[in-house]
Amino acid sequence: MFLKTKHGVLVATVAIGLSSGLGHAQEKGLIWAPAKNSDTSYTARIGAKLPTETPIRAGLEMGMNASDGGALLDTPVKFWGTVTLLSSNLPGAKVAGDIGVLMNALTGSSAWTMTTSQKRIATSELDFESNRNVTVRYDGTAQQWSGLDVSQSLRLTRSATGTAFVLTGASRDTFDDFTSKVGLEQKLGKNLTVSGNLDQGYQDRFRPSVSARYNIRW
Repeated sequence: MFLKTKHGVLVATVAIGLSSGLGHAQEKGLIWAPAKNSDTSYTARIGAKLPTETPIRAGLEMGMNASDGGALLDTPVKFWGTVTLLSSNLPGAKVAGDIGVLMNALTGSSAWTMTTSQKRIATSELDFESNRNVTVRYDGTAQQWSGLDVSQSLRLTRSATGTAFVLTGASRDTFDDFTSKVGLEQKLGKNLTVSGNLDQGYQDRFRPSVSARYNIRW
């Protein structure tokens, strides 16, 4: 459900996760991850986790892109792979690092991404979380590197109340464009989260928004 208001955007999302056959497949090393990217774009990622000392996951990603009227525009097929370089889960701290690649099977264009994340208990009342993503793009048709995208987010959460302050920033096309966002989130129970954001887009205009997210998993 997507509702627009006069001063911003109100979004309500209901996500339901089913873990019957899919859960058994994941336990055996198989990967099946369908996703809705937008109202007219869908992808399904299939693959496997390889039995190696360094965790490696790889496979195919098949997609479907349609016009607003429902006409089929594109059915991209891509190769994907992820290598886990760092994974540490200690009392009070969790650190992870991955390198991933997504390559168009027809043109050879690709995106190489390095992702790092960490979660730490900053104090007895505050939890700290940071995420960083660096993506280098390659144009298979021109046979040259075509751009660099960088994004980072910082989250400070008060564990007792579930209130979180979130700061994000991102650049694209080798720092030609930059966007930032300041947000405040509040958990209401185990399944409902309400957030308010002040977003400065690539057009240098601040846009306020309010969203609500409800999740059920069983």
